[in-house]
Amino acid sequence: MINLIRVYIFIFSFICAKENNHTAIDVMKKVLNAPKPTSSISEINLEIVRKKMGKTKRKTRAFLRYDKQYNSGNYSKKSLVKFLKPKSIYGTGLLTWIGVDGSSDQWFFLPKLKVAKRVKSKEKGKSFMSTDFIYEDLESRGIDDDQYVIDGYEKIGEHSCVAILAKPVRNSAYWGKKIFVDQTLWQIRKIEYFSSESVISKTLFLNEIVNKGSYWLPTVLEMHKPNGNHTIMKLEAFKPDAVLDDEIFTESFLIQKN
Repeated sequence: MINLIRVYIFIFSFICAKENNHTAIDVMKKVLNAPKPTSSISEINLEIVRKKMGKTKRKTRAFLRYDKQYNSGNYSKKSLVKFLKPKSIYGTGLLTWIGVDGSSDQWFFLPKLKVAKRVKSKEKGKSFMSTDFIYEDLESRGIDDDQYVIDGYEKIGEHSCVAILAKPVRNSAYWGKKIFVDQTLWQIRKIEYFSSESVISKTLFLNEIVNKGSYWLPTVLEMHKPNGNHTIMKLEAFKPDAVLDDEIFTESFLIQKN
């Protein structure tokens, strides 16, 4: 019976895909090829919410994020996160390089250690700064890093979305992800992260998608876990196409205090 239901779902998805004239890979290419700034500076406030025994605890953070795209060389993208608040973690940072082959390198810096530590592959499934995001969530995956199939259609609020099941080809901390893509803006509205075929370990909601100049982007990201714990990232300021020196994306800049 279960197998029969799966067949019906597959046939329905196939028919809908034909009617909409796009396949799963077409959808993901539309998402990845949507206009993006060549570089940007983002000011982000972060709230970590923890629920235990009926009580709720909140912690707040603030950080700057620098991003730069590359059209040549060995890397396609580099990013740097630098924490500003609270004072106890000021200067903490994460540097990420994404290779053209889909590989990634990350370095984490804690001021008290006075040295940048390379994030090993086996550590990329660990929580980043006690949030509900892991190191892998802060990377960008290439179009060839996953296999895709259309897995249905769903309304998120007033937005018609196509659900894409993405299963990793390259190493990942997840069994897979279900990505819900807005069929009008070709922006991601929601991502369900699976620890196994039938278990959703957490869900990311990408809210308040607005137009910033020539670019559409979510201004509020909420990562929720089944136990009620969640992390909220809110974009407070955004500067697209900023002039960013390559020196910003180096270990020497990562360990600078300012």
